[in-house]
Order: sequence, then structure tokens, then C-alpha cells
Amino acid sequence: MDESRVHPRYALEIDAEIALGEERFPARTRNVSSGGLSFLTDRPVAVGQDVTVTISLVFEEQAMSDPLPLRGRVVWCTPLDGGQHQVGVTFVALTGDQRVYIELFMRYVEDA
Repeated sequence: MDESRVHPRYALEIDAEIALGEERFPARTRNVSSGGLSFLTDRPVAVGQDVTVTISLVFEEQAMSDPLPLRGRVVWCTPLDGGQHQVGVTFVALTGDQRVYIELFMRYVEDA
């Protein structure tokens, strides 16, 4: 956890789906906070691009939470070796229900 951030950030690697308009592609989160997350993907995503990141928690081998789609904006994109890109997203325009869900999500991550 990085204490210098506004929102505590936790290392968490889970599968995610990224939506850019009608285009969908897979990604893997690197870390997550109640204010945003970063993910790895095989394509660059432009800074300023609006995205929807859908994540789910895996409780057991066959038990997952409901998918949580979160609207965000890309704030950085860094190329890595092997054709991968690490992308940072800040959440935007979250509904009250989404905020409650992400807070529950973060509590689960903290306790895991």
C-alpha cells in the first residue's frame, strides 16, 4: 500500500474487461484503489480516453462477485517489454451504488 496517495492502493491481479466504445478487450489489473486502478494490456490506450473497466472478485474457484463496471479516464499509459502496456485509470462519474460497491470491494481486498 502506498500511503502518499489520496486513496490507499492495493496490489491486486484479477482479470478485467476494458470497453472503449463498442470495442472490448481483456486486461489484468495490477493494483486498485477506491479512486482508480492500473491494468496491463497488449495495446496502448490514449491518455484522456474514457473507458469502462469491468472487474469481479474471485472468492473461490467457482464463486465470483457480480461484475462491477466502472467508468474511468486514462491518466497514463506506459509501454513495457514484450508488447505490453500498463495503463492508469481514474474513476469518473460513479453512481452512489457503484461507490458503495467499490468500497465493499476495497474492504474485501484489505482483509484478504
